[in-house]
Amino acid sequence: MVDEQNSFRKRYQHDQFCKDNLRDLNKARKFLRLMLKPEMIDLLDLEHLEIVSESLLDEELKKLYADVLYRIPVKADKRKDVESIVVFVLIELKTESDKWTVFQQAKYIIRIWDEEFRKAKKAEHFDRFRLPMVLPVIFHHGEQRFTASTELIDQVQTLKGWEPHTLNMRSLLFDVVTFDEKNLPEDLELCVLMMILQAVFRKDVAERLIAIFHKLRPKLHESSYRRLWEDCLYYATRSAKNFTEQDGVKVIAEIRKTGETNMTTRYLIDVLEEQGEARGETKIINLVLKTRFGRVPKSTCDAVRAITDLKVLDKLAKLALKCETLDEFKKALK
Repeated sequence: MVDEQNSFRKRYQHDQFCKDNLRDLNKARKFLRLMLKPEMIDLLDLEHLEIVSESLLDEELKKLYADVLYRIPVKADKRKDVESIVVFVLIELKTESDKWTVFQQAKYIIRIWDEEFRKAKKAEHFDRFRLPMVLPVIFHHGEQRFTASTELIDQVQTLKGWEPHTLNMRSLLFDVVTFDEKNLPEDLELCVLMMILQAVFRKDVAERLIAIFHKLRPKLHESSYRRLWEDCLYYATRSAKNFTEQDGVKVIAEIRKTGETNMTTRYLIDVLEEQGEARGETKIINLVLKTRFGRVPKSTCDAVRAITDLKVLDKLAKLALKCETLDEFKKALK
């Protein structure tokens, strides 16, 4: 039981939840069908989709690759030549409107092309090689809509008439914020994932969790859907901006009405107890910093409060007591 809970805890910090779901092959295919136009999907052989694994990359390459990268063959009957061709789909996760996202993706694309070019030089028929298409996707879920430009040229100081001679690209934007209850996906798994991605930024997170529970309840006898519910629950309690102990009590009470308790309630109670310990630890750390260094930036205090891992907080508490400067602490915090 302890090992199962520890494994469960490790799965999800905020960003990791999205990455893990987008790196699951079955879910990846579902998300692609949701993100791309039907005529685009019609060209792709999704059954042979591959996820480019970071384990195959050296440390420098890991720094340059996006959050999720797919390698997808083009269907044989859609090719214009006899060569086997693939496209890459590059997904960058964002929770805010960062105008430099498209620039970041441009760097990833150049790196992908550089790698493919290097490999092609060692193969036969290099004279026929062409760079693969890379489709950049901004996967955004946050409090507000993504409003930054998705076109690279908007971040370039251009001269009139010179625009065709500078590097440009346009990312495809997939914004979870734009979905409402009327246009959520019909697929249950995708629908729930979209709901939880929205819920973690809402004030009514408890009500949204309860809605997810009732949507999944008819399927909770199946292990995959039970696992999905537990993942959503744990992700929300770990990462939701407004989740409180009162919210936890409300969710537990609703679940108990249905008799669906066992693992779900135990996990939630365990998480709430751990959150209580974490909140006490973060208060102590911030108090020590203010006592030793005077004014502490709000961003530093907020970053400490956002941490829920008790082992990490223990290390930070010790550092707060012995670090020479506040900058030393802030560096470790990053």
